[in-house]
Amino acid sequence: MTPGSSHARDTVAETVAPHASAPDFSRSSFRLLIESSADGVLVVNLVGDVLYANPAAAEIFGKPLDVLLHVPLGRPVVSGDTAEITVHRQGGKPAQVEMRVVDIHWDGRQALLASLRDISVRRAEDERLRQSQKMEAVGRLAAGIVHDINNLLAVVTSGLRLLEKEIDRDPASPKINQLIEGMLERAQNGGALTQQLLAFSRRQPLSPEAVDLNQRISALTQMLERTLGRGVETRCVLDPALSPIHIDANQLDVAILNLAVNARDAMAGKGTLIIETSNATEDAETDSGSFVRVSIRDTGCGMSEDVLAQVFEPFFTTKGENEGTGLGLSQVYGFISQSGGHVRIDSAVGEGTAVHLLLPKKAKTEI
Repeated sequence: MTPGSSHARDTVAETVAPHASAPDFSRSSFRLLIESSADGVLVVNLVGDVLYANPAAAEIFGKPLDVLLHVPLGRPVVSGDTAEITVHRQGGKPAQVEMRVVDIHWDGRQALLASLRDISVRRAEDERLRQSQKMEAVGRLAAGIVHDINNLLAVVTSGLRLLEKEIDRDPASPKINQLIEGMLERAQNGGALTQQLLAFSRRQPLSPEAVDLNQRISALTQMLERTLGRGVETRCVLDPALSPIHIDANQLDVAILNLAVNARDAMAGKGTLIIETSNATEDAETDSGSFVRVSIRDTGCGMSEDVLAQVFEPFFTTKGENEGTGLGLSQVYGFISQSGGHVRIDSAVGEGTAVHLLLPKKAKTEI
C-alpha cells in the first residue's frame, strides 16, 4: 500500500490500539468529519511521511491533494503541542497557520494527526489594529513632547525675565552668569525629552555621571518659581551631608520638572511645593543605604487608592482633554528604573502627594 493510493486515504486501522489514550477512528466517521472540514487535517507517520490530507490541508499548502500525499513534511511538533507556523507556498503569499498535533493510530501503527487552521486573515487584522494603536500612541507621544517642551520654554522665558531684571539692577551681578548657565542647562533638557521617551521603553542607553543633587535642585528651583506661578510657594529642604549620586543629569532635571508641574496641577496653581533631599535609610524593600532620596511633596488634592494603583501606566491621566497625556509619571518611572533607582508615592485624598525618588549613590573609588 503506497501513501498516495486512494486505499491509503480511505482505510483506518480497526485493530486494538496499543495505547488506550490514543483514539482509533472508523472510516465513515473520519470521512464525515474531516473531508468537509474548513480546517486542514494531516496524518503523518512518525518519520513525517504524509499518509492522509483533506482538501483544506491541500489548499493551505497550496499543492494538489495527490502531490501533497507524496511530500515528506517531517515530524510536525511534539504531540499535544500547539504552534504557529509559516507555510511558504510556491507562487503565493505565505500562510500563517495554527497547528495542533495529537497521537492516533493509522492502519494499526502509531501516527500523528495535525489539525491546521489558516489564521493569515486574523493575523493581518491584528497587525492593522496594532498599527492603528501605534499611530494613536505616536500622536499621544508627540502631544506629550510638545507639552514638556512648552514647560521647558516657560522655564527659559522666566529665566530671561529674571536675567533682564538682574542686568537692570546690577550689570556686574554674579547672578547673571548663574541665570545664563541655568537657561543653557534647561535648553539641553529639550534634547533630552525624546531620549527620555526611549528611556521609558528601557532601550535607550543613558549617560550617567557624578551629580551634586543639592546643587542641581537649587539651580532648577530658581527657574521653577516663576514657571509654577505666584500661587505656588516652593521650599527646599536640602541635606548638607548628602552623598553625590550617579545619574543622567539632564534627564533627572526633566523628571523633577515633570513632578513639579504635576504638583502645581494637583494644587490648582495654589499651595506649597516642598523638595527635600536626604541620604536614604535602610528599609525592607531595597538596599536603601545605596541610595539618596529626593522627595517632591505638594499640598494638593491627593489621590485615591484606585488612581494610585494606575499612576505609572502610560497615558493614564485624571486631567481633562488637552491638559495632559499621562506620560509624565510613566517617563519618570522608566528613567529612574533604568538608572537603577526606585520610585515610591505616598498620597491620600485631601492630604496631598509625596513622590520619593531613590537615586543610586556614586560608588566610592577604591584606592
